[in-house]
Amino acid sequence: STLGDQAPKLSADQVWQALTGGSVEIHLAEGHVLKQVRAMGTPRIELTGFNDLGVDRLKSVGLISEIVSWKLRLFVPMGGEGPNIVARLIERYPLERVIERQRPGAA
Repeated sequence: STLGDQAPKLSADQVWQALTGGSVEIHLAEGHVLKQVRAMGTPRIELTGFNDLGVDRLKSVGLISEIVSWKLRLFVPMGGEGPNIVARLIERYPLERVIERQRPGAA
């Protein structure tokens, strides 16, 4: 299900809370998607859908890049800066929709 028209009205803090809760995917403009993943055994907020040309710009917003299994991945730091970085991302790539993720084992 989607929040539809309400999604663009969410604040960055609300988006951060939803992401760290692990139950949503946040779809931004230009195909960017934020969601919680497990990486190196810990929950992380990952941005996907970026192209190689956008990496430096995204890193300048505060995302951190890591090579995982020979693939460049971008993550939002989990500390206190997280909501601010999400706010800057949403400024650049406006929020389009919020999709609730199926929980594994949820019927």
